[in-house]
Amino acid sequence: MQIPRIDAKNVMGLADKVVGLGKEIVGTVTNRDRLSKAGQVQQEKGTERVKAVQAETKAKAHKARAATAESAQRSAQRTKEATS
Repeated sequence: MQIPRIDAKNVMGLADKVVGLGKEIVGTVTNRDRLSKAGQVQQEKGTERVKAVQAETKAKAHKARAATAESAQRSAQRTKEATS
């Protein structure tokens, strides 16, 4: 099993969520609605980035499984042809 490499774009979603939460907390405590709203928006952006990374990872796994199945199919076909 290959250990995944940490890519900067993968970390950005989490960073957006953390920074956004900080902004929202500070905005709420200091009664600054614009800062609080900006924090919420940044958290939503981070959530969407995280979802995109998860979808990309899932797609790569499907692609790898498809390649494995295709390889097995070719191998079986070669075996069948060799025995015929």
